[in-house]
Amino acid sequence: MKNAIKTVLAEFYEDGLPEVVIHRDVEYYEKTTLATVIKGMRRTGKTFVTYERMRELIKGGIPPGRIVHLNFEDERIKAITVDQLHLIGEAHAELFPEFAQEKIWYFLDELQNVKGWEAYARRLVDSPKVQLCLTGSSSKLLSEEIATAMRGRSVPLEVFPLSFGEYLRFNSVLKKPLSAGVYTSAQKGMLRNAMARYFNVGGFPAVQDMPEAARNATLQDYLHAVVYRDVLQRHKVVSVQSLLYTLDYLVHNYARRISVHAISGVLRNLAYSSRREDVADYVSYFKDAYLVYPVSVMSDSLAVKRVNPDKYYVVDTGLISAVTPKIDAERGWKLENLVYLTLRRGMRKVHYLSLPDNREVDFHVYDQLSGRHSLIQVAWDISDDATFGRELSAIREAKAATGIEDCIVVTWDTEADLGDGIRAVPVWKWCLSN
Repeated sequence: MKNAIKTVLAEFYEDGLPEVVIHRDVEYYEKTTLATVIKGMRRTGKTFVTYERMRELIKGGIPPGRIVHLNFEDERIKAITVDQLHLIGEAHAELFPEFAQEKIWYFLDELQNVKGWEAYARRLVDSPKVQLCLTGSSSKLLSEEIATAMRGRSVPLEVFPLSFGEYLRFNSVLKKPLSAGVYTSAQKGMLRNAMARYFNVGGFPAVQDMPEAARNATLQDYLHAVVYRDVLQRHKVVSVQSLLYTLDYLVHNYARRISVHAISGVLRNLAYSSRREDVADYVSYFKDAYLVYPVSVMSDSLAVKRVNPDKYYVVDTGLISAVTPKIDAERGWKLENLVYLTLRRGMRKVHYLSLPDNREVDFHVYDQLSGRHSLIQVAWDISDDATFGRELSAIREAKAATGIEDCIVVTWDTEADLGDGIRAVPVWKWCLSN
């Protein structure tokens, strides 16, 4: 195993870092005696966040030989056991004996694949000569378990697919930096066009330049990887058929209230295994793999929470495009999904508001950094008086009941003053302001 580790390390040093590493809007934090933990769904660019940090280290004078980078999904070291993890240090010291007494930066991808990895990670963190960074695609393994193993000695960073701002940089849409909130007519046109493409392509970095058929096939493969590598290989599943149907239900009913009871009832009608406890587990597995994100109703009442199930949002609109029908009726849901993902990237607590007559306000947002509350409604097109009147009345009623002054309706391409201090803002502009 030591020779395999040395081979993988030697390839890393020989190949070097990618020539182009696009900056991600992730605030990388590093401190002695703390592990930096980078988590998120597969293929969102977690490794490239570590590459950016490695480049900063090298630019700051740290020799590449003081950096260790290993991916534990590499088939050559995939069979490594916890008792063999110490061989990493030995292999590195044999490659670079001159750095044996120097501080080393460890960047370890998917270490949680090694059973019993927590004790090894803790030893690294306890060493004054090691700075540890872990990346992984399971929130349970890289949140709950690492927090327990390290007793609070870790700093979590979450990586999503490209945001709209990152998408613009990644695809070199604009040649000059944008002035905050001030756009020329030409810039507005380019930004509208970019948003239309981003809306359908999404933000997974590797698919950006692919034709539609190849892109959709690749995104579907990402979904399959979550099922088979992040769920089935890590959990005991009673019924694979029921698990797959649960995923299909979540993905095709995104941005809507979804209850375990409803999924269980459909499974029962299909003569599939339908125990509610199992369905609840399936939903949690997909949440743990960062595929779906739940948003609960805004209430302190358990009774209100019981009758208002969570709404679920999918990690990327491009993934939605690849696996769901492309019909106009879905546009509003997908726009709401995009708005949620933008909100989720910040230090914000997000809920939805339930109102009488089955109405709701899509998002009640509390910004933990500024302490500010806001209400956000999402409406594709405000020209339909009947539909928009319902949406506008809901946010007006919520504004009056909560006293929240910051109220916005995010639209596809309309900007207007709607009265009562409520503004309509096109999604491209709203995303850039967030």
